[in-house]
Amino acid sequence: MIIRLLLLCLLSFNLYGTSNAELLKRADTALKSGKKSTVFTAYNSYKNLYLKALIDGDVALQKKALRGIVASGDKLHIDVSEYQKKLAKHPKNVVKHHGSKPQVKRTVHPTAVTKPTIKPEHTKKKIKIIYTHSITKAQWKGNELIITFSKNLVKNRVNFFKLEDAKKKSYRYIFDIHTSLLGKNYKLRKSSLKRVSLSQYKRNTARLVIESSRKLPLRFWYKQNQLVIRPGIAGSIHQNVSLKKEPPIAKKTIVIDPGHGGKDSGAIGYKRNIYEKEIVFKISKELAKALKRKGHNVYLTRTRDTFIKLPKRTEYANKKRADIFISIHANAIPKSGKIHQAYGIETYFLSPANSKRAARVAAKENIKDMDNMNRFGKESFLNFLNREKILASNKLAIDIQQGMLGTLRSHYSNIKDMGVRKGPFWVLVGAQMPAVLVEVGFVSNPKEAKRLINSTYQKRLAQGLAEGIERYFAKNP
Repeated sequence: MIIRLLLLCLLSFNLYGTSNAELLKRADTALKSGKKSTVFTAYNSYKNLYLKALIDGDVALQKKALRGIVASGDKLHIDVSEYQKKLAKHPKNVVKHHGSKPQVKRTVHPTAVTKPTIKPEHTKKKIKIIYTHSITKAQWKGNELIITFSKNLVKNRVNFFKLEDAKKKSYRYIFDIHTSLLGKNYKLRKSSLKRVSLSQYKRNTARLVIESSRKLPLRFWYKQNQLVIRPGIAGSIHQNVSLKKEPPIAKKTIVIDPGHGGKDSGAIGYKRNIYEKEIVFKISKELAKALKRKGHNVYLTRTRDTFIKLPKRTEYANKKRADIFISIHANAIPKSGKIHQAYGIETYFLSPANSKRAARVAAKENIKDMDNMNRFGKESFLNFLNREKILASNKLAIDIQQGMLGTLRSHYSNIKDMGVRKGPFWVLVGAQMPAVLVEVGFVSNPKEAKRLINSTYQKRLAQGLAEGIERYFAKNP
């Protein structure tokens, strides 16, 4: 009862001043925006509406809010599996109610006494899916590839990254575009390139891949409703024109936190001599080298096997006035669990956990600094921490996750994407800059643990992390 009253107080300022219909309308409008910050606002609005609907017992509003949470979460690459499960449990036909209990429509089955029900013709209607943003044309003009969209293009709809392997003479330039191809196929072959493909990578993401046997001075820019790409290939009509170099990414200060250390070994692998603290320390050192080569100032919270309290780690990052804070960890499940099935990489940003899984991972990484606070107290505390940095941390987490996946998948099979998630990690509390916690894999999984202790795999994983960080800085200078 006390928690219910507290929740009502917290919600009253933002929600009760406006009708549910108006709040839902605002959230739906924000969801359609191309800006991630606006979609993030919609995501939080849907969550608030869902909480209010639970308190009021409004089943119809619960369902609408859950649909909004799932749709906005998908756009932001946030794990919303728990909300999808809740949505699946809701009855399909809910009658809007004004009392304390919702009424569900029930179908009365005909018996020998009742007259048979005559089904009306054409009861099934075809549902037409309308995409608000799609690719209408893709073609080469000279040596420029021009992708035309149904609407003006917003920069954050496009994620660009590179996968380079000099030994195999393979250079891939990848554009992930939040849009639809509407089932169309485009022939984009170019004789001077190994491969050019444009396909529907995911439900709401089209992927363009340009592959070459040599490194390309590729440039791209936005022109109203077009994405123009100039690979700089041989025979280009622009080859005699002096092209301006893209401005280099400004030097940044980065603090890397190798998790655990000293008396705190972290997770112990499927073999007793595999320790989380040793693996993450080696990966952190490789990441530091990769970032220093790119010209950044890089610091590690620990440079040897020593124990450091969690608050001291973010305190160190604040003293260094870091632009970002990255805490590196490895995952594990008990030996009694299904160790062969649990594997994959995931990235977290600070927020109250929205799934049981996130809460379990957080419990493994956190120390008992705040055992005197109950669960409601902790979540309320976290809700008011680093609010202005949550969106930036979410963006950083997305870029880092994509960087790791892209690099590792170009060399290894069965690299599992566990997604970007929210979690109450106390190591991130107090950071005055965008901060994320990376789980690089499961030391409890025999196959993944063997990879994690391999120096080549560690270097490639660190390279993926560095690529993700660079991508974040390129979009957020």
